[in-house]
Amino acid sequence: MLFRSLQFFTVLMMLCVALLPAPARAQQPAQGSAAVPRPVISEQERADVQKFVTEHHPELATLLTQLQKSRPAEYERAIRELVTQTQAILRLKERSPARYESQLTAWKVDSQIRILMARWSRKNDAETEARVRSLIAERQQLRREQVTAEKQRLSEQLQKLNDQLQDLDQPEPQRVQTEWEQLSRRAATAAKLAEKQKSGRTAASQIPAGKVKQQKSEAATKP
Repeated sequence: MLFRSLQFFTVLMMLCVALLPAPARAQQPAQGSAAVPRPVISEQERADVQKFVTEHHPELATLLTQLQKSRPAEYERAIRELVTQTQAILRLKERSPARYESQLTAWKVDSQIRILMARWSRKNDAETEARVRSLIAERQQLRREQVTAEKQRLSEQLQKLNDQLQDLDQPEPQRVQTEWEQLSRRAATAAKLAEKQKSGRTAASQIPAGKVKQQKSEAATKP
């Protein structure tokens, strides 16, 4: 077993949840304000979280199992936060595979840091501290790569906006003429297509019913 003391499992998971990044924690209602109903976590969402955590951080999966038995309320809180985190990561899988891999790696590093810090708070040992320091360095490097990629994305977006402004800074008659030509070409193309479709329907309606039946029969018998 990963840890001997069930009580330590509970303390460990409570610390892990407490150390979650601020954006990931559920917003607590202000004192005196009406409590916002929390969305119900479905069985499918629970299963998805368990599968995700088991695959990407087995140690955390073990802790969740122990927490579910010892402190159901804290377990529910942990699951709720994990549903939010894992769903955000998985949404990137198809939209942006590169960002998905980066965010997944960052999540695994963050999760390991939280567990190790909970362990260090109990033991204060040099080995755990060294592992945390190494993971901190890895997390900072990941964050730098993410910020660099985001900067590149924003730079490309800014360039597109500058190009649009450059086009809009052209003299008004030229801009109007350019857009008119585009609209008129599309309108002419649509008119030709509609006329072609109309001619086809007219021609088909003029074929005798017997002839149409014969053509269908011949088409059906062709190999």
